[in-house]
Parts: sequence; C-alpha cells; structure tokens
Amino acid sequence: MSTPASSTAGFFQTPPQIANQFQEDQALQRSLSLFLAPSTGSRITPDLTRLGGLVLTDQIHEYITDAESNPPRLRGNGYTMWGASQDANTLQTAAGWKALLRTAREVGIVSTAYDNTLGPEARVVQAAKVNLWCASSAMTACPSGMQDGGTSIILSDLARAPSARYPESMRPLRKAALEGALARLMSPDPIWGWTSGQWMTERRGGSDVRGTETVATWVGLGDSDETDPNGVPLGPYSISGFKWFASATDCGCAILLAYTPAGLSCFYAPTRRLRGGEGGTEVMNGLKIVRLKQKLGTRALPSAEIELSDMRGWLLGDEGRGVAVIAKLLNVTRFHNAARSNGYLARGLGVARAFARVRTFPSRPGSVLKQIPLFCHSLSKVVVRHRADTFFTMFLAALLGVGTEAGAGVGSTSVAISTGVIPGPDDATLLLRLLTSVAKAYNTKHCVIGLQECMEALGGVGYLENEETPQFNLARLFRDANVMPIWEGTSDVLATDTVKVLRGRVGPECTAALDRWVGVHAGVGRGKEGFEAERAAIRTAWSNALAWPTDKEELLHRAREVVESIGDIVCAVLLILDAERDGDDVAAEIARRFAAHAFGVAPPRAQAAWEDTHRMDQRIAFEADGDAGRLERARL
Repeated sequence: MSTPASSTAGFFQTPPQIANQFQEDQALQRSLSLFLAPSTGSRITPDLTRLGGLVLTDQIHEYITDAESNPPRLRGNGYTMWGASQDANTLQTAAGWKALLRTAREVGIVSTAYDNTLGPEARVVQAAKVNLWCASSAMTACPSGMQDGGTSIILSDLARAPSARYPESMRPLRKAALEGALARLMSPDPIWGWTSGQWMTERRGGSDVRGTETVATWVGLGDSDETDPNGVPLGPYSISGFKWFASATDCGCAILLAYTPAGLSCFYAPTRRLRGGEGGTEVMNGLKIVRLKQKLGTRALPSAEIELSDMRGWLLGDEGRGVAVIAKLLNVTRFHNAARSNGYLARGLGVARAFARVRTFPSRPGSVLKQIPLFCHSLSKVVVRHRADTFFTMFLAALLGVGTEAGAGVGSTSVAISTGVIPGPDDATLLLRLLTSVAKAYNTKHCVIGLQECMEALGGVGYLENEETPQFNLARLFRDANVMPIWEGTSDVLATDTVKVLRGRVGPECTAALDRWVGVHAGVGRGKEGFEAERAAIRTAWSNALAWPTDKEELLHRAREVVESIGDIVCAVLLILDAERDGDDVAAEIARRFAAHAFGVAPPRAQAAWEDTHRMDQRIAFEADGDAGRLERARL
C-alpha cells in the first residue's frame, strides 16, 4: 500500500524567514532614537544593520552548531604517558567557539564602549550591538562581558595612584603589566587579544564573597626568568586557593578575589606565564583546571572548577578593599546581562513572528496564525514587556556612559542629556548605583518568561532543538537564558543589594536623584496631554515607594517587590517619553498598556469593540510589519 505524498513545506505555504534582526526590533530602534543624537544615529545605523544581518547568516549558524556539538573538554591528567609530570590538563574548545570569539572582536562588542569618537553615547551603541549579537554568540557574549568588565576595572586602576604597598621601583613594572593586559583586552586581533575571567565564587561562600578562602601572599618579584606573556615580570603576590565556578577558563587574564592580612582584596593575574624569556615556553600561571561544569545550558562555554597554586598577580586598588574595587566590574557585567536578556527575547519574538506569518491551517483555508486574535493578544503582551525592558537597558547604558565614574564631562552633546532624559554626571552616577541591580534582576526574569511564551507560540516545534534549522532553535535560547537570572547575582541577591543601597550610606542621595528624575518627567503638569492618568499612577507608585519601611531588615523581606516597583516606575516613564516624541499611536498604546498592567490604571480601549482591540494587538505584536493589508483576523 502506497503512502500519500507529503508536502515538503509541512504546514507552511512558504518556509518561515527571520528578517534582519535590527530592522525587526522596533524597541531597539526607538530606544536608540531616544538616547542618541540624530547625527550619531545616522552614523551607526548602517553598522547595526549589517550586524543585524550577520547574526542570521548561515556561516554564523554553522559556528553555533559546531560550538554546541563539540563542547569544551579536558585532555590529559597532568602526566605524560611515561609518568612524567606535565603542566596541567589542557582545555580544548570548538573551532566554532573560537570563530565566534573572533567575530565578537571584529564587530566591536567590547571595543565600541571605549570609542572616543562616540563619547558618552558609546555605551548606548555598545548595548545595541550586545543586543543584536548575543543570541547568535553561543554564549561567547559571556567572556566578552567579563572582558569589558576587566577592561573597565584596569582603566579605573590606572587612573588612580597605585597602592602604597608597592615600592617606587616596582610601580613602573606594575603599570607596564596592566597596560600590556589592557592592550590585549582591547585588541581586535583574535590570536593576540585576550578575554578576561572573573573568579569570585568558592565552595564555602557561593555568592557571599566573604566566604573566600583563597589567599594572596606578598613574595616580591624575585629573580625568576619567568614573565607574563608580554615580557613583564610576574606580579609580587602569590595567590593560592580553589575557585568553584570559573567561567571563560580559556581567557588570557582574570580578575579575582583573595585574602591578604588587610582583608579581602582584588587582583589581576594573567592565566599564562612565559618561561625562559622571549621565545620561551608558555605555561599556566599557577592554574589547573580540575574539571568542567555540566550545565543545563551555555554548553559551549567552558566553565570550570580551578585550583590556584602560586598564581602570580598584581593587587588592584588597596589591600582589604577588594569588594569595592570589583563592584565597578559588576556594574559592567550586570549591564551586559540586562542587554543580553533583551537580545535573547528579541530573537525569540523574531522567530515567533516568522512562524506566525506563514503557519497555515487546513481547516481554515487562506488563514495564517498571525490572524488569530488570541495569538496576537498573547504575543502583544510579550512585546509590551520586551519594549519596556529594552528602554530600561538603554537608559542604564546611557547612565553608564554619562556617570562621573565613566569619566564623561558635563556638556555632552547627547540628545538624551539635552532633552533631560539623562541627568548630569552626578545624578547619573547615583541612579546607576541604584538601578544596575534592578535592571539586571528585572530584565533577566522577564526574558526567561518571554522566551517560554515564544517557544509555546510554535507549539511542539518550539520545544525541539532544531539542529537542522538552528536559526529557529528556541530551545537553545531558552536553556541558555536561564543562566542570566542566576549569573552575577540571583534575583534575591540583587534585590538584597538594592535594599542595601536604599538603606545604606548613599541611599538618601540615590533616592533623591530618582525623586528628581521622576519629578521632571512625571510631575504634575509635565509632558503633553493624553497621559495624565498614567503620570498620576507613576506619582502614586513613587509616593508609596518613599513610604517603604526605613528599617533595612524590615524592608529586606519585600526586596523583590522593591525591585519590581522601581523597574515599573522607570519603564513607565521611559515609555511615555518615547510615545510623546512623535505621537506614534502604537507607542502610545504600549505605554498605556504597560501602565495599566503595572499600576492598575483603567485599561486602555476598555470600551472599544473587541475587533478594534484585536487590530491594535496585531499592530503591537507585529510591530515591524506595517499596517497596510495586514490588519485582519482569521475566521474562527
């Protein structure tokens, strides 16, 4: 008995295709126009458009597939076949992983942040690149984020006087070591350049770095013939201990915590040392990879347990001030986490839309999923959430660029500053201190929830790994995205940090800075007509926040509520500011729907016919499609 012929297209009339990621993402485009000067936007749009196409090419997907199919592994056990001791286990990563690291350098995922021609707007442009790149990076975006954090902390250290712990004769060598590391971290060369590790987590302490057991001992430079890979003498501290969770173990250097007699301190150390001078042999710098971690996702990323024995390094900042020093790095890496979350969800929405545009139904000839009212209503909710979170991240990026710690001067030509969206450097620094943990906790959680909805939009196909069509592999994105609410501080850890800021030494100043910002943009009589109810709701929510318990311990058990409330207030303000700029009715509807959900404002279109609501759902859900000929519904 013959089998009926089946269509190669399955339930598609034509195969789904994902548009250029940048052109698809209206949230990203509109946020850039809010936070960048028009001249900057015109300058960087071609670059972002190219990147939006690159991340969806067959070549990039081949790299992803190779990196995922050939996860990192260790070779050797520290001995040769004859029993002689050798350096350590050797880490092997896939060719696809290396190619993606190379691509990240070529497109400027890190270097864009330090582009002097962009001034304080550089971080906003960088956030856009991270957003577009991350879902195609096979999590090479993780070492890139730590590379950025390492770059930032070394730049900050070089800008200040070195610790008195160093004698005058040693200071030029220390400066040369840090400048050599900086050159490699900033280099576009994929062979010579470095990524950076960030090693804090230990078995006893976990996220509590006070549980660190690694110890750093001053031993001086000595007369060894060993140097760092740049030919500079190894640092005067000998570091020994065990790091329980070290990501990016193929990095060129690491920023790590260890105890000295003065307390917990921060160190820079290259991961390799040169034995025998120029032309000599490179060996591990007191580092042994004990075993690789097996994880739910991020499978291509080499995360490991590492043993340190006489790892030579240089102190960053002062002894005993390690937490304060590394906090600057955490600002950068948490910002990356928030930006990656937006990018992952943007890609998920792109896949869901591509599917919905062509998914047909035998029982409904001529209909596609995009026309189903319930589908559009469900997807529109994810789009509203994604747009709010994207604006939050770009706001954070602008604060990072303008804040006094970034070295930005007053009087920037940034459109965000000139229109008052971003305050001056002092208030920007205070807002950055308060909002970084909020944005990271807020956005990453929404990313996971949103990606689950995007998977569900494809039905059972969304649950498949789809190695044959990796551009539609939402299962990979979902399992990778689950690390983001955990890495660099879980939701509870970040919520705790937020309460500690509010009720700590700088709390009154941070609160006053946010109060000024909310007052400027949501105060009585502010803005254009049409959002009075939403602004009133924001003011009420902020008044309620100002009445939170003054006792830190009492507020800590409500810390997640604190994060959600602050995030909602900031996002609502930004969405209203966006909608008021050009009178875009979709942007206005998104702002009103967000406020209705966050603050219980009377739902927009409450009295509208459901068909009209469906049409707006469809316009929101398929925001990049335009209106003509597309605002219809399927016959049920």
